Amino acid sequence: MVKNKNTIINIIFVTACMFLAFYGLYYNSLANIWVMVVTIPVIGVLSLCAGRLRFDINLLFLMETFFVKAMLDQHTGREAIVPTTIAMPMLMYLFGKVLVAEKPIKKSVIVMGCITAGTTVLGLLDWHLTKKSPIYPMGYYSVAFTGDTFYTNNLAFYFNFVFAIGFVVAAIVWAVYKVTDKKESIVKYRGLILLVICILGMFGFLIKYVRTERFLAFKEGVHLIITKHWGNFGLDLTYNNSTSNMWLDYGRDYGILVFVTLFIFFILTIKDVIKLVLNKKVDIFTKTLLVSIFTFVNIYYFVDSFAYQFAYLWYIGLVVCGVISEVSHFGTEKVKTEERTLSSYIDLMGDYQ
Repeated sequence: MVKNKNTIINIIFVTACMFLAFYGLYYNSLANIWVMVVTIPVIGVLSLCAGRLRFDINLLFLMETFFVKAMLDQHTGREAIVPTTIAMPMLMYLFGKVLVAEKPIKKSVIVMGCITAGTTVLGLLDWHLTKKSPIYPMGYYSVAFTGDTFYTNNLAFYFNFVFAIGFVVAAIVWAVYKVTDKKESIVKYRGLILLVICILGMFGFLIKYVRTERFLAFKEGVHLIITKHWGNFGLDLTYNNSTSNMWLDYGRDYGILVFVTLFIFFILTIKDVIKLVLNKKVDIFTKTLLVSIFTFVNIYYFVDSFAYQFAYLWYIGLVVCGVISEVSHFGTEKVKTEERTLSSYIDLMGDYQ
């Protein structure tokens, strides 16, 4: 009974934290500093319970990126955002890691479920407000809890539902694997078939993407980051000088020093995804869930710069990256149980007494 109660409490706690980290930033009275106040103690306590956290080079590149960004902000009149510029991205990435540091398979599904519940409900609330709004025909969506003072575009609205779609995709793949488990002629080709479907889907996306103005802005952004690599450049194609790409917009404003390290971080997260796919100790449902969510959120970051302007959309993606970083190493490191949990240290001290 106690265990069940603790499970329910943990689910409520994680849901509340994710709600705060993702949507709490909408409130004028709830600044980034309060998100930091919540996440820092959580990371500290869960780190102690895990015993230790695995060294992660991804985090080093993320830290370098935002230390440079904070330094540039300090010298360009944006010193007010320096504390959160340095802290928030790393905190969100670490938040994802520590949440699944123990029992990563089970907890990764729980964490994704909590995020999905929160984002889906709030997406439905946004839709409920938007369908009554006169700005809906113009392609803008109201945002819940902002008093009709904040609006997003359609892609940012759809972002609320990518986590639910990830669960649907994972459930379909799991069902297919379950049905074909006893058919040896199909079992050996399941992975290949799934890979082909993913490649075809990606090609379909690219074919549609290259026909849009967003792709033209992306090409101009790539050209300018090479020719004007210190940043602070404008684009001719877009009214807001955006490259329609979150990664490139960091380079547009802060130059190649920030863009390169951020791009390396992105490549390293892809490496973790590949390692997750190849990890035979992770079940197909968890693999598909994490990989599909990672893919969907990063496609969004690739085609829309809204996550650059309003970083809460990226923070949720950093939590996903942190979760994947831990789950991808599941079963690959042999660590004694006594080294992994705080309770084991307490038990060991009791034995000596």
